[in-house]
Amino acid sequence: MAAVVLVAAGVRCYKPNVQDGGLLCADAGTKCPEGFQCHSDGRCHSGPEQACQASVPHINPICTGPSNSPCDPVCQSGCPCGRCNLVGKALMCTPPGSKQAGDLCNATSDDCAAGNVCLNDCGGGVARCFRYCGVGSNINQGVCQGQACDVPVDDAIDGGATNLTVCEPPAKPCTNPVGDSGECGSSALGCYITSTGETVCDCKGAGLPGTGCGPYNSCIAGYRCIQIGAAKCFQTCAIGGMDCPASQVCKPAPGSPNFGYCDAP
Repeated sequence: MAAVVLVAAGVRCYKPNVQDGGLLCADAGTKCPEGFQCHSDGRCHSGPEQACQASVPHINPICTGPSNSPCDPVCQSGCPCGRCNLVGKALMCTPPGSKQAGDLCNATSDDCAAGNVCLNDCGGGVARCFRYCGVGSNINQGVCQGQACDVPVDDAIDGGATNLTVCEPPAKPCTNPVGDSGECGSSALGCYITSTGETVCDCKGAGLPGTGCGPYNSCIAGYRCIQIGAAKCFQTCAIGGMDCPASQVCKPAPGSPNFGYCDAP
């Protein structure tokens, strides 16, 4: 009879010393200890769940973040209301914005959607939304949709390094790489032709006409890097158009059926 009493007592004593929000409960039907409730952030809490306001709604996590983190910006877990975002030097639950990865954003008020952070880009000339993809050594390449997860995040207080990384910004399409059309929404961005022939908005390069170049956006806007012997910046032109100087013609370039470069005939 004593053994039976001990077993029954063991069943009733499932009340470990856990920190509020420190135990995951969303996976595999894990139950919370006595006195705790499983909240919508996937963690065990000692009190009733907070009611979310319209400006700071509940956001369903896309994965389970580490239990030792106050909130996880990649999975968007750990926040009963709002999104998990870097504020100064700390991760906090904040109101979400609507701007998506690659969109121009407000670096002061950060109006990016959940899972993204507004960071200065192009040497500080513009701010864009970047998708979180890593915390420490935990990298989630799947959220980058083909882009690399290799952009480190510095804090906004003194520029110190954090353990967070974000995806490279997705390519935003544009239509006119001839000249500097301004269609990319910022004076820091230009319309360029990639190595695969796509026309995308990217940070303006500084390479002047006829000078050496490297990446597709290393030349000033309206010019492109063409490899003829050594790679140099040539003026971009529309095939069949009248963009080139009188002494030059618009020659086709690999991977770009609609746009070429100006050169002597």
